[in-house]
Amino acid sequence: MLVSLIRTVILYAIVIFAVRVMGKRQIKEMQASEIVITLMISNIAAMPMQEVGISIFTAVIPILTLVVTEMALSFMMLKNGKFRKFITGMPVVVVEKGQVNQAAMRSLRLSSEDLFEELRKKDIFDLGSVEYAIVETDGTLSVLQKSGELPLTAAQAGKDDGSVGLHALMISDGKINENSARLAGWTEQKIVQTVKSQHLAVSDVFIMYGANDGSFHIIRRASQ
Repeated sequence: MLVSLIRTVILYAIVIFAVRVMGKRQIKEMQASEIVITLMISNIAAMPMQEVGISIFTAVIPILTLVVTEMALSFMMLKNGKFRKFITGMPVVVVEKGQVNQAAMRSLRLSSEDLFEELRKKDIFDLGSVEYAIVETDGTLSVLQKSGELPLTAAQAGKDDGSVGLHALMISDGKINENSARLAGWTEQKIVQTVKSQHLAVSDVFIMYGANDGSFHIIRRASQ
């Protein structure tokens, strides 16, 4: 009994360490690869807990291997946009300018009931009030309401023209994100010209985001 208790405490500590190393995300915020590795770690750790005859190292070594694999994948996704897209996929627009993209919903196997349920969770009960709804790579739904449905701020008082700007990521760590930029009506050529107008190269930009009204913001890459 004492041996089982000690083994359980050790494995528990190892699993906690593994989860902490991989990052502080809730289950619903995890990417597919992170969920798979988390499930594998829990299953591997359970075997030595249940069977005293199984060496504890049969769990420790695979768990550490999975942690190293996840960290390597995260590093590669950080440095390579195409690899990141392959592993995590891309955000999918399911509602654009108030119109439901039925093809996108079918590809995601997202039913109308699912869409309305997610909207209600955000206190939105009228589909007509939605300007954009985007299913993120972690499965969550991001929603931008039409300007007439948004709370009025002091800056907007008396200046509402009925339009709303969708801000999208244009450049991430020196790489142009064409799919995201397209949502806000930006082309690669426009992005490059805008960056040049700031006396910068695309590789000098850490983050650039902009809106369909032409506004943008640039954060330069820090020197390494």
